[in-house]
Amino acid sequence: MRLHQINQLMYPVDIEQTWHHALQVGDALLLLEEAILRCTTEQQAMLASLVAEKSLCLYYLQSDALAYGVDPAIGTALNDQEWVTLTLSADANISW
Repeated sequence: MRLHQINQLMYPVDIEQTWHHALQVGDALLLLEEAILRCTTEQQAMLASLVAEKSLCLYYLQSDALAYGVDPAIGTALNDQEWVTLTLSADANISW
């Protein structure tokens, strides 16, 4: 499992397309910092589609959700310790 960490609400089109295409079946996707807002915008449908299409595990940092005042309808909240554990268990970590 590769862990893809997304930290922006939106990237330039070429980078956005690149990280979408880089996802492989069984990878994990972690939303942190501003990327948590992807769960509350029209991007939520895109995330749900990627999760279903590639059998991804979708996570977000609980502290970022609290900081931005959002309650995501998709994904699994992680505390900092769980984030560290997930990061260490991944075969590779890719920060976009």
